[in-house]
Amino acid sequence: MALLLASDYYTLLEIFIFLAVAQLIRSIARRAGFPEIVADLLAGMTIGSYAIGGLIDSVFGIHLFALSAGVLLFADFAVVLLLFSAGLDGGFISLRRAGAPAVGAAIAGDLVSFAVTVLIFSRFYPIDSALLLGVAVAATSAAVAASLIRSGGLRTTPGAQFLMNAAALDDVVALVLLSVVLAIIGGSTDPWKLTGIVVTSIVAWVVLLFAAVLLVPRLLRVQVLRENESVPFALLFILIAVVLGLGFSPVIGAFIAGLAVAESVVADRTREITAVLVGVFGSLFFIIIGAEFDVGLLTNPVLFATALALAAIAASGKWLGVYPFALRRLKDRPAASAAAVGMIPRGEIGLLVGALGLSSGLFSPTLFGAVIVMAIVTTLVGSLLFPRAARAFLPRPEVA
Repeated sequence: MALLLASDYYTLLEIFIFLAVAQLIRSIARRAGFPEIVADLLAGMTIGSYAIGGLIDSVFGIHLFALSAGVLLFADFAVVLLLFSAGLDGGFISLRRAGAPAVGAAIAGDLVSFAVTVLIFSRFYPIDSALLLGVAVAATSAAVAASLIRSGGLRTTPGAQFLMNAAALDDVVALVLLSVVLAIIGGSTDPWKLTGIVVTSIVAWVVLLFAAVLLVPRLLRVQVLRENESVPFALLFILIAVVLGLGFSPVIGAFIAGLAVAESVVADRTREITAVLVGVFGSLFFIIIGAEFDVGLLTNPVLFATALALAAIAASGKWLGVYPFALRRLKDRPAASAAAVGMIPRGEIGLLVGALGLSSGLFSPTLFGAVIVMAIVTTLVGSLLFPRAARAFLPRPEVA
């Protein structure tokens, strides 16, 4: 067997330095009452190539903190684990119980943020840029929502399950919205074609969901497959490959895989294994977001002002869109407000759309930087507000 190259060992060293520093900052943040995600972002910003990590690389003439392809792969793996774990915790039953209110929350939360962004920023940027910017602002980070729920020990509460289902559906809505916007930018304004894009995307997602929930548990009843601890994870990545082929985000495939495996006879064992993997790698995605952020961008007043405006639209638009549907499902104002707060953070899809805008020339470097800062600000705000608000998810003691 061939040994790993020196660069591969540097990649592993970089990953575990990130994880160790994050754990150290987490312990400090925990005493100060800050959520784990905030500590992970700060760890990445501290040890990344734009801060201490870059200084270490320049002093010693190495490229240890260069965020290699291997590190980014592990960060993507962390997102997959978080969403797979979230699906495992709720199962298809929780998605079915959330029903129409979760779908409504996902649609309204995206469309309100999207519409307000386009309405305001089309006054300052070309309409194509404003449309794409609206998609970047619309999408909740399902990975952040899953991490907030896990770190708060709220996974089995109805409020947390509604939040996670709405966040996962939000990704579907955002990707459908992105498809429509790209068609418009490409010159298509035919309403029938745009409707066809929406219908095709929704039907593909629904068919995949029900196929997975029907087939995966039956496959895992076969003794030779049931006894193999790796099979659920093989099915996870098969589903991810399928959704990528359909043009969806891998996080959607991970969540569907979790829902399907949760209905199988190996659900408990898979939860235990996944919990160990999440415990080791779950924070890496957020650490890497922090490490990719150039802290020098904060000296650009235009970028910073744009980012704050986007963050304000993202937070208020999402809350206004989600709260009515959460209230309908949860029948409790504080719990509904907590679910809406949990939908505030932006992340993976927003950053993906930002990179697409930059590569296509629709976003300037300043506007792309504003999208990054917006994602970090909304993640920080949502992560700081959610733990206190989420107390409403817990059963309240009866008054004697």
